[in-house]
Amino acid sequence: MTPRISTIVAACALSLAGVFTPSVRAQDAVQNELKALRQRIEQQGQKIEMLSAQVARLSAQLDGRTANAPAPAPAPAAAPAMAPAPAVADFTPPATPPKPANVHIVVKGDSLDKIAKQHNTTAMDLQKINKITDPKKLQIGQQLLLPPSDQKGQ
Repeated sequence: MTPRISTIVAACALSLAGVFTPSVRAQDAVQNELKALRQRIEQQGQKIEMLSAQVARLSAQLDGRTANAPAPAPAPAAAPAMAPAPAVADFTPPATPPKPANVHIVVKGDSLDKIAKQHNTTAMDLQKINKITDPKKLQIGQQLLLPPSDQKGQ
């Protein structure tokens, strides 16, 4: 090649390299954005872990297993470069008033038959008193009225 053609080829190659290669500044911006996203994902993961522990404690309380189920230990986290996420305060459910003797509160695993046996009545009586059309649709926490002692099993 002649020197003039070599110069033109070299100039074209440099021009094309600039077109197809992102600038250092653009690469730094992308790296910084990725770093910020990783930190946000890590913070969200920490929040999810805290909320999961709260859900586990509340589920244990609702199931009647224990009032103070131990929370799973959170995974160790790397020191975030941004401000740490605010801690979620422990949730303490309000004190529930004692239930009247003629009410049953549905818990996980309850069925009308099981409730009827516990209270010496029939599932049909429970359906009538509580106007239940589908006994398979009991809700946890639902309050069912119980028949008076003199009407049980009629």
